[in-house]
Amino acid sequence: MVDDTRSIAAWRKAIRHWRWLYQQSRPWESPTRYLLFHLLKSIRAHEKVSFRYAGARFWLFDTPLTHLMFFHASRWHGARDLRFLRQLLRSGDIIFDVGANVGSHAIPLARSLGPATQVYAFEPHPRIFSYLKANAALNRLDNLHLYNLALGHQEGEVCFTDLHTDDLNRVLAHPSPETRTLRVAAKRLDSLECAQQPLTLLKIDVEGYERFVLEGAEQTLQRTDFLFIEANAENTAEYGYSVQQLADYLRARGWRLYRLSDEGQLQPLPATPIVTDWENWVGTRAAPLLRERLAPAGIDVPIDDA
Repeated sequence: MVDDTRSIAAWRKAIRHWRWLYQQSRPWESPTRYLLFHLLKSIRAHEKVSFRYAGARFWLFDTPLTHLMFFHASRWHGARDLRFLRQLLRSGDIIFDVGANVGSHAIPLARSLGPATQVYAFEPHPRIFSYLKANAALNRLDNLHLYNLALGHQEGEVCFTDLHTDDLNRVLAHPSPETRTLRVAAKRLDSLECAQQPLTLLKIDVEGYERFVLEGAEQTLQRTDFLFIEANAENTAEYGYSVQQLADYLRARGWRLYRLSDEGQLQPLPATPIVTDWENWVGTRAAPLLRERLAPAGIDVPIDDA
């Protein structure tokens, strides 16, 4: 009788849990995939499953970015960014992805642009890098080159957060005993052999550490056609600078900056940009070249007003 009572209680608890999950699934693009992920996770089978995203395959790791790729595939901000980058880039381009995470951008770009394109992906966190490496192996891409490194303004090691949320780990500006951390190798981009070539695109998404990556890439920037960089007012403040200073730094080096809108259009970045949360900036020192690249996609590149 006691066992029966416990069994009934367990079933009721399970029913309540799945009812709650059903409610949680409704805002996502694919509620079915949301529920499928949680079912697979409950039997510890999710990491044995791969899925297709943006023309490439990925393992169903339990990370926030992988979740978005799996059950919110076309609506999350990364999908919008990837659509823009595919309109900008061409076969034969050289692409650097700094803060590559599990490969949500680097892998689809390497696959869709073909073997003439070379993609260099940098991810410092060892666990997330192992996911990136596994996803890369799944796609068998000879034109994708992986580096388990942090990039910054000096060589050595940096203190890095060790959070389960793969999209929030970063170089820790102010280490404290309460924060789980690890040490990771750090290099200046200018010091790497792979950076001693012309770059088509330098993409940087490092949770506020962007200024220091740029400081370590002064020479590389001179050989780079386009920038795609995240500007996050809260994150930059943690490192003691503002998005205004980030914009000023780039403009002082000849970069013309644009905001990427939610609709995938470019808007000239104001002289005094106000970033309420975060946004992506596109940079170029040759606006006519940017216009030429984006014209077939119907994306206007204002030049006179930038």
